[in-house]
Parts: sequence; C-alpha cells; structure tokens
Amino acid sequence: MKKILRVLAKGIKKHWRIVVVAVLIVAAVSGYLVWRSQQDKKLDDQRKAVITYSADKPDEEKPDKNTYKWYGYSEDPKYITLPSIGAEGFIQKVGVDQRKEVAVPSNIHIGGWFVDTVRPGQKGLSIIDGHVSGYDSDGVFKNLIKAKVNDTFTVEFGDGSKKDFRIKSVKSVKTAVAAAVLFSQEPGITNQLSLITCGGKFDRATNQFEERVIAVAEAI
Repeated sequence: MKKILRVLAKGIKKHWRIVVVAVLIVAAVSGYLVWRSQQDKKLDDQRKAVITYSADKPDEEKPDKNTYKWYGYSEDPKYITLPSIGAEGFIQKVGVDQRKEVAVPSNIHIGGWFVDTVRPGQKGLSIIDGHVSGYDSDGVFKNLIKAKVNDTFTVEFGDGSKKDFRIKSVKSVKTAVAAAVLFSQEPGITNQLSLITCGGKFDRATNQFEERVIAVAEAI
C-alpha cells in the first residue's frame, strides 16, 4: 500500500510540475502578445503622426541619413532629392496648423508632405513644403528659387520605391496670394507635385517672409 501511495504521490507531483510549467508558458506568451500589441499600436501611432503646429523656432539639427528614425507607411513619401540645387532631406507628414495654414516641418532640414493632398506621383495635386532657413542654418529648400525648368528630382517612398519629377515652372509670389497659387493644378499636368518655401524679405513686424517660392513639377 505504501508503495502504491508513493507512486501516486510521484505522479501527482509530476503532474503539478507540468501544470505549473504550462501556466508559466501561457503567462509568458500572453505577456509577450500584450507587449507586442502595445508596440504595434505605438508604431502605428508614430506612422500616423501628423505635424499640426508650426513652431516659430523649429529644430535646426540636421538628421543623420543613416540613423534618423523615419516613421510612415510603405506608400508614404520618405525622402526627397533635388540634385540641381544640392538639396535633400527626409519627409514628414504635415496637416493644418494653428493658423489654419499648411503646417511647416518641425525641422528645417526636413520636407513636409501635406496629407490633405494626394501622395507624390498620384493623379491630382500633391504638396511638399520646406523651410528656407532657420535662425542659424539654411533650410532644405534654401535654393528652391534657383531651380530651373526641366530640372529633375526624386521622391523615395517608405517601401524603397522612387518616383522622378520634372520641374515645369518656378515662381515667387506675394504671401497674400500664395495659397491660391499653391492649390491650383496646372492645365495639362495630371500628376502634379508642388514644392513651396519662403522667399523675399523677412518682415520682423509680422514675423513672416513677404513672398513664397513655388516650384511646380510633374511626374515622369
């Protein structure tokens, strides 16, 4: 009888060990799934993030192309390169800011794709804005005014694909009429991408540049 009881005790002990191990595994897996879900949500939130506040003093530290953490979806514009004017930079999403205008990027070396327009290269009008300068450094679109008709440039997307564009016109307009010009799609251009930055003299009374430089391009 004692032998039988010992065998039963060993069996029960072994059984409980298996149960405990199983419970620990389930707890670990559940914990990982919860953590993974939180991380996925955080990443999704980062990908959806849109700049809606135009800072008077944006960041002037130039992002390192090899270490900068860009967040976006595979179809979102990620990087712009304009070799003819020596300009390049990452692209972030911008929306409507506190002044009810297109928000400017949070860093002077980064372009901003206005999310209320189509993605660059799609049918319709797309807009990317960028700073002409900061307080101490030149901005990504410092030399946009020097761009010429037929200059080409490239936009890279989150999935690594690229789209080329050809500039059709470059103009400097008064700030008061800039929005009307910016949001006009040129006749004959099906897939339009307009680049905009500040230009002209800086009015310290209004804390604004007097003009806007707008380069209109078409996908090729």
